[in-house]
Amino acid sequence: MNLKHITVTTSVLATMLLTGCSTKDNQYVLFNQTTDNVQTVMDSRDAMPNELYESKVIPNNRLSVLVFNHPELSTRDVRAQVDPRQERGVLVSQDGTVNLPLIGVVRVSGLSSREVATLLTREYSRYIKHAHVTVDILNKRVFVMGEVRRPGRVDIVEDTTNLLEALATTGDLTEFASRNNIKIIRGTRSRPEVETIDLTRLSALSLNRLTLYPNDVVYVEPNESKRRNIEIAEALPGVDIASRILTLLFTGKQLTNTHLFNVNTFTDYQQ
Repeated sequence: MNLKHITVTTSVLATMLLTGCSTKDNQYVLFNQTTDNVQTVMDSRDAMPNELYESKVIPNNRLSVLVFNHPELSTRDVRAQVDPRQERGVLVSQDGTVNLPLIGVVRVSGLSSREVATLLTREYSRYIKHAHVTVDILNKRVFVMGEVRRPGRVDIVEDTTNLLEALATTGDLTEFASRNNIKIIRGTRSRPEVETIDLTRLSALSLNRLTLYPNDVVYVEPNESKRRNIEIAEALPGVDIASRILTLLFTGKQLTNTHLFNVNTFTDYQQ
């Protein structure tokens, strides 16, 4: 083992690192495969217009309840200078009910906010004249995980949101994101539904396929470059140890080939 061999070994390792960090240019371009047939066959959700969808109340939702002209019965006073986003509302319990002033416990789980408003208007009409109630679900959100710059919760103002809006809110995809393999997970724990979105294809612009519903989870998988980099990072400690051993072997060989001063030879020469 000599210095030349060590230099070659170092060059090989550097090439491996550069190869692991490189990515294909087309991985960064969205909606670029124009050969797709845009008139794709629609699934069941594509056939259903988004405006027909309404969020349903579920346990652990927080509801904003406003009773017209009765702030004492409402979850917030609209006359107060308070940001509506700071409202905590009333919590829907695990059994799907809420406990409200004057009317007591009311079951609301499984109803849309419009249906809950109609129900509460009817209940309050028993006690007050010209009752009018509006209801909103406060904590509607989706969750974005994986290769985005700021993963976390994305709040929804409307009943639904859009995958592109959620990705933009979380700071866009990282350079290691697999743009053709984005998972949308919904449903229940016992019966999850997973849909894969390929943002490199023009057909992904179908709005209904990009629609996100409350409690959906978006997972952006890492691409092959990220996986190779992780493998290289895990292998680097072993490479470092091997490099140290090679260096020691090289140094030891050089020492054994060095001519050392011989005292006996010097003594004989003087005589």
